[in-house]
Amino acid sequence: MVKLIPALAGAVLACLWLAFGWLLRRASRQIRRLDRVLAARPAPAPALPSRDLRPRLSVVVAARDEAEAIERTIRSLLAQRQVPLEIIAVDDRSTDATGAILDRLAAGETGDGPARLVVLHNRELPDGWLGKCHACHLGAARAVGDWILFMDGDVSLAPDDLLARILGLAEEDRIDHVAILPDSRPMSALQFSLMAVFGHLYLLAARAWEIDRDLTRGGAGVGAFNLVRRAAYERVGGYRLLRLDPADDYKLGRILKESGARQRIFDGVNRVRCPWHRGALAVIRGLEKNMFAGLNYSLVALLALTLQAAVTLLGPAVVAAAGLVAAVRGGGSPGLAILALTGIAAQILVVAWAFVDQTRRAGGSPLILALLYPVGVTLILFAAWNSAIRTLWRGGVRWRDTFYPLSLLRQGLVPEGAGRQFADS
Repeated sequence: MVKLIPALAGAVLACLWLAFGWLLRRASRQIRRLDRVLAARPAPAPALPSRDLRPRLSVVVAARDEAEAIERTIRSLLAQRQVPLEIIAVDDRSTDATGAILDRLAAGETGDGPARLVVLHNRELPDGWLGKCHACHLGAARAVGDWILFMDGDVSLAPDDLLARILGLAEEDRIDHVAILPDSRPMSALQFSLMAVFGHLYLLAARAWEIDRDLTRGGAGVGAFNLVRRAAYERVGGYRLLRLDPADDYKLGRILKESGARQRIFDGVNRVRCPWHRGALAVIRGLEKNMFAGLNYSLVALLALTLQAAVTLLGPAVVAAAGLVAAVRGGGSPGLAILALTGIAAQILVVAWAFVDQTRRAGGSPLILALLYPVGVTLILFAAWNSAIRTLWRGGVRWRDTFYPLSLLRQGLVPEGAGRQFADS
């Protein structure tokens, strides 16, 4: 009976890894490359000046201390054509030159039509709000468009008709929410591996493998590019439900989908660029504010994630070694030894496929990234524990020079399923 344990464990681990691989493959097919999707559709035709029936778009850019990147972001928006566009830049209590840069850009607008760039200077943060959530709320309240695009202050868009083409896609396919995963290159191999593991967790949490089924579960958003039909945004109460959740961008997509909104997520490689962070250490630091929040501030959930990762990552190698030792020492059946090896074989197969698929989209070496996969998993776990320990030690989260107590954050946490209350409204 003892000799059967490695064989049975190997078979179980193989099934787990193959199931994981199937979900990733299914999710990968759902998260299509935006440039290829748009290339298969005709370009939008210019509207007649006397009869412009195109949907209006309001872009809300929340910016706090983004002096290094905000001008590039705004200029890439001002360069967009073929879409009735207003840009609402919210300078959220910046202490650097962000506000001055926005004012200069707004003053420099020329043209026959109304100014497309509006700058809101927010100097106060009301009680019961996170800074970015409040800035997005202010911008959306000022917006007049049929669609609202929430963008971070360090995002740049590629071609000048990109927004028009995305709006055309959303209208034609009757989509209510479009989220775009940004192109974060250049990245080192270590950061690429870390981001890939983070991406796998994101896709699983979003239930991305079934996104085309339009069920009222799962779903996700992306801070770099959350495009929402105004009616869908207003149906869930806008940002009020999210006012104290550090994972607001992700949760916005989730409550929208839970409310019945049709959602699609695209890969924005070569089209939507956002550096996010430079280097693996910067990614870990950037996840401090929301990694623990993503686990509902629960140490039990963090321990479960750690145990699951340890078993799935290290288990196949341990079981394979145990099966080989048992076969050599006990003269067991070769079939049992082979069965013990199925776990690690499935693990290698899935990891290799995942990085071959990833590098087809964004470049890089699949071999190097696959070899770094255990390091990437370890770094993600470190990021989660770092987020938890720092949050608990401080008694809260410090985000953009503002401290938010943990007791307040727990009260404002948006649980899974919260969006279903809006499903019939």
